[in-house]
Amino acid sequence: MKKLIFTFVFLSMFSFGFANENYEKAMSLSIETLFGSKTIPEYVEVANQFERISKIEKTEWLPLYYASFAYIMISFQEHDNAKKDTYLDQAQKYLDQAKAIAPAESELYMLQGFLYPSRINVDPMNRGMLYMGDMNKSLDKALELNPDNPRVYYLRATIMHHTPEAYGGGAAKALPLYQAAVEKFSIFKPKTAISPNWGKEINEAGLKSAQEALKK
Repeated sequence: MKKLIFTFVFLSMFSFGFANENYEKAMSLSIETLFGSKTIPEYVEVANQFERISKIEKTEWLPLYYASFAYIMISFQEHDNAKKDTYLDQAQKYLDQAKAIAPAESELYMLQGFLYPSRINVDPMNRGMLYMGDMNKSLDKALELNPDNPRVYYLRATIMHHTPEAYGGGAAKALPLYQAAVEKFSIFKPKTAISPNWGKEINEAGLKSAQEALKK
């Protein structure tokens, strides 16, 4: 019933076009649905909602950002590597469109950095060297545009944590990055109510995991 009501409200906004307040309301509803999604069909459905918004609000990068985010999340759940790459191609398409609208937006370069590890996971042995440099360049650019973007520190901490110690990673190397992310999250204020504001809880879980690993 709740899903039916949401769909009706969303389609009503879509049918009559968005005033600014309706745009933010539609985005807020879709963002809530995105972060409540658990299955691939749910992520696809909400990505389609963001795409519909983007086709009305052609100068807004946020709908495309969240559509891309949804497909990256799908890639973590999909076990078929061929399908995973297809989902990531879709995520990249939305991300490229968002960059064309807002080429100096830190969050978009952070999301690009978030996409590359999913590409690498399809075939780590062959893709690590292919994408690692591009991933680091994207995260460097994200920090250049906003040195206080906490999601960049979180992502780098996570990557370091899951990199074997033999290759320069591990919990000890990740710990200061997790701690830096905690500090950045503590002072972070999203630009608007619908701007990216995720990662704090996941970072805290990663920090706890790294701390526990170092106690062993």
